[in-house]
Amino acid sequence: MSGSRAVRTAGLVMAVLLTACAFVPRKELNTDFSERNWGIRRSNIAAVQNFVLKGRVAEAGITGGRGDLDWTQAGDHLDLRISGPLGVGALAISGDRESVEIRSKDGTVTTRDPASYMQQQLGWSLPLSTLRYWALGVPAPGLIDDQPREVLLDDVGRALRFDQFGWRIEYIEYQSVNSLSLPRKLSLASGGRTFRLVVDQWIGTP
Repeated sequence: MSGSRAVRTAGLVMAVLLTACAFVPRKELNTDFSERNWGIRRSNIAAVQNFVLKGRVAEAGITGGRGDLDWTQAGDHLDLRISGPLGVGALAISGDRESVEIRSKDGTVTTRDPASYMQQQLGWSLPLSTLRYWALGVPAPGLIDDQPREVLLDDVGRALRFDQFGWRIEYIEYQSVNSLSLPRKLSLASGGRTFRLVVDQWIGTP
């Protein structure tokens, strides 16, 4: 190999090595960017007190049912209506952290433990006290085991997956809603059962 060719080859190798090294800090910057945006995002979503959500809910599996979802949240007050939920007919749930009223084909019941009642009467239940936060795309704050064990983030600081209170929440797709990026498709899994939620419309968010 001639001297000039050797010099050119050495220069090419050095350029490749320098280029590869230049990408290392970029990955760290992306990670920092994602985590920083996640902190901002959690703060912004914590400020969302009122919303209306219209969509569909279904249980995964061959025997799983599905229904239309109409959900109004006003502070701590929940008004959740599911038409034809999971094969048991229409269901309406309204109340707050202190007491919840459940209306179904079997009548109306007021309870302080809606999860247990739903499990006994319907064969399934959803965590109503935390569901509002999960639907918005963040873990529930201010409860026992407040911090999830792991939050997997995407490149712009949105949650892709986390575990909390025995549930695994996964976000499949987001949509732009005014100034926020909110979930469009998500799944909630616990005890071998998986529920999928598709949000067709968000109303009343910033």
